[in-house]
Amino acid sequence: MQGGRRKEKTLILVLSNLVVWIGAAYLSRGIAAQVSATAPNSQQAQIDRGRQVVGQTCVACHTNILRMLQIHKKSADRWKDTVYSMVGRGAQIMPDEMDSVTAFLVATAGGNRETATQAPGGGRRPGRPDQQAPEAEGRAVLQRTCQQCHDLATATTKLASEDWTAVIAKMMTYGAKLTPADQQKLAEYLNGLAK
Repeated sequence: MQGGRRKEKTLILVLSNLVVWIGAAYLSRGIAAQVSATAPNSQQAQIDRGRQVVGQTCVACHTNILRMLQIHKKSADRWKDTVYSMVGRGAQIMPDEMDSVTAFLVATAGGNRETATQAPGGGRRPGRPDQQAPEAEGRAVLQRTCQQCHDLATATTKLASEDWTAVIAKMMTYGAKLTPADQQKLAEYLNGLAK
């Protein structure tokens, strides 16, 4: 009699473990499916949030925003520079909304095609969209970094006795975040404005 109960308990234990193992397998598959389904949904949620911010903020100045988005096709980096530029001009976009706005603009008016850039002498040559002239790179750094705290007029003026490299180094001590390459591009751009 004891042998029969022992076998029954062992069988129940084995079956219980089997049920738990199968349940865990199904649960892990369901979680994996949710994670993979959430990734596009989180991107879509970010785009939707960006659409809402554009609808509330950008239309204050750009009443024809939908037409503008049909015309202007830009890469993600260029849209991000545009968003930073607009913040520098007074757009009320919070720092945690910038990526969402950029995601919406890229999804709506992203530019994935090759563009042409100005060649010396006024001609046009094919180029990649992420290749910019040094002047454009410096201007992008100015818009992205300096205009977070300064308006354009303030960000491009200095005392006659000051050197742009020293001004940029001073701004770095105040919290400006620039790579050495960006510091050089910005200094070259600002020195070019003084001519």
